[in-house]
Amino acid sequence: MSMLPRGTFRWSLARAVQAGAGVSLLSSLLLGVMGPSRQGSGASAGGGGVTPVVPAYRKAEKGVAVITVRGEIDLITSQSLERRIREARDAGFDAMVIEIDTPGGRSDAALDIDRLLKTEAPPNTVAWINPTAYSAGAILALACREIVVHPASAWGDCAPIAIGLEGLIALPPAERAKAEAPLLAVVVDSARRNHYDERLVESFISVGIELWMIEHVSTGERVIVNRSEYETVFGEPPPDQFSATTPKVGGRAVTPLFGSPLNPIDPRDPSTVSPEQQRREIERAQTLPSTRTVLTSADRGQWRLVRQVISSDRLLVVRAEESIEYGLASEVIRNDEELKAYFGTTVLRRYDESWSEGLVRFLIHPVVRGVLIVLFVISIIIEMAAPGFGLFGALAGVALLLLIGAPYLVGMAQWWEIVLILLGLVLVAVEIFVLPGLGVAGIAGALCLLVGVVGTFVSGDLGSAQGQNEALTGLGATVVAVAAGLVGLWLLSKSFKDSPLFQRFILSATTEGRTSTHEIEGVPHALGEPLRPMESLQPGDLGVAETDLRPGGRARFEGRLVEVVTQTGYIDAGTPVRIVSAGPFSVEVERA
Repeated sequence: MSMLPRGTFRWSLARAVQAGAGVSLLSSLLLGVMGPSRQGSGASAGGGGVTPVVPAYRKAEKGVAVITVRGEIDLITSQSLERRIREARDAGFDAMVIEIDTPGGRSDAALDIDRLLKTEAPPNTVAWINPTAYSAGAILALACREIVVHPASAWGDCAPIAIGLEGLIALPPAERAKAEAPLLAVVVDSARRNHYDERLVESFISVGIELWMIEHVSTGERVIVNRSEYETVFGEPPPDQFSATTPKVGGRAVTPLFGSPLNPIDPRDPSTVSPEQQRREIERAQTLPSTRTVLTSADRGQWRLVRQVISSDRLLVVRAEESIEYGLASEVIRNDEELKAYFGTTVLRRYDESWSEGLVRFLIHPVVRGVLIVLFVISIIIEMAAPGFGLFGALAGVALLLLIGAPYLVGMAQWWEIVLILLGLVLVAVEIFVLPGLGVAGIAGALCLLVGVVGTFVSGDLGSAQGQNEALTGLGATVVAVAAGLVGLWLLSKSFKDSPLFQRFILSATTEGRTSTHEIEGVPHALGEPLRPMESLQPGDLGVAETDLRPGGRARFEGRLVEVVTQTGYIDAGTPVRIVSAGPFSVEVERA
């Protein structure tokens, strides 16, 4: 890659150390006072009445912005974080805290946020696990420059899972490997950026990793080793002594093992990083622990076993003490006051999700979307059965707008899905008003509507397990919702046909107000109730359309008002009509 302009913030950690010679004296003084940043002094930022020494690279002179991540992580979380990070940056805060309390969420959203934190957030961005960060939450925490934890924190367990209509779905080995690959790539990148032990972060995601902590008998240095390295050092297989309850053994933080950065160029926009922030990042690079060397048989007799960290049948979950001990967290923070002391500031402002983001999350829930489909089906059929009012047509329009508008805002609905839905509506309208009776346009329109609506449930690659599960969820929700809508229509016709409200909005639309709803024969046949016997009506009888027929409406035959339907296109009110057929469920007419 070509040389970048002077002053840009495009440093690998190795370059930062070399470029930091001019500030090495200051850094050495800081190290002499503080010691390594992750050694876990045991005193929290505000405890014991001791004023903490805040390193220059962490100090927030303009205040700290706390951006909260609560609940399940989804695409709305990603977009909301991007908005709030931009607002906090524009407000002038020089430090950000991502406060995390989540059971996890979507892997694609986690990958988006990982990229966001590494490219858009300021360098001085710290994750505060308060108190849980499972799955996608742990990936977010690792992406930040540092991690601090609540005393009751627990985090980890990032293995990808698939959820279908029947619940959790076991992924085949090939699918699991495909799903794990991008997650492993981002956490390994985070480990190399922030000098975490790679094997530890990999055990957050992959089952089958076995790790042990061992300690040097002379220096007290601690490292994490796998089975192969253990056997090399001790000359025998390691013991399987994993316990879910980790004993408190104390001691110094482990010395990590990590490789070179996957992307040695910092991806942040240089215009968003000031020269002062660049200088502070150089100082921070000098405080990070260096990678250790791989142990060999020459190290035999110099190490002792501390405990097993993780067994092959589990995923790593760590608590506050372990986070410090494993070198993953730098401090234990209980509350906002300790958080301000950690950054050496008195200014702290929170940025929460907006109410509109919460509303969109509510509207894209599969159950809510199913309810919207039911409302659309009922409203559109009632509007066609009782023309002239527009109330139910408006309800159908609102339901459709929410059905495709909310997913569109979060990127779940693409342009082709919206085009399919609109095309489907046009084809259905052609079937009803232009070419009634053929069925081709109607069937094609229904298929377009089905594919378009189901497509709005899918946010990822349809070839992936997640995309296929979303498609099945959308198909199931749509089919069930349509069936529920039809059943709802039938129940409405049975239960509320005589109620004043139902008669007012469905049955009393007659020309010039000359008839009551009780005069109308066959009401409401479009809602599933058969016509009353009308033996006197015969094919060939002449009458007049009392309302517009589109295609349903009312016509008067010898003083009797009857619900009818036309198969010959739109017929205006007042047009003479002729009965084509009169059956127990419908009366079909044509222009006379």
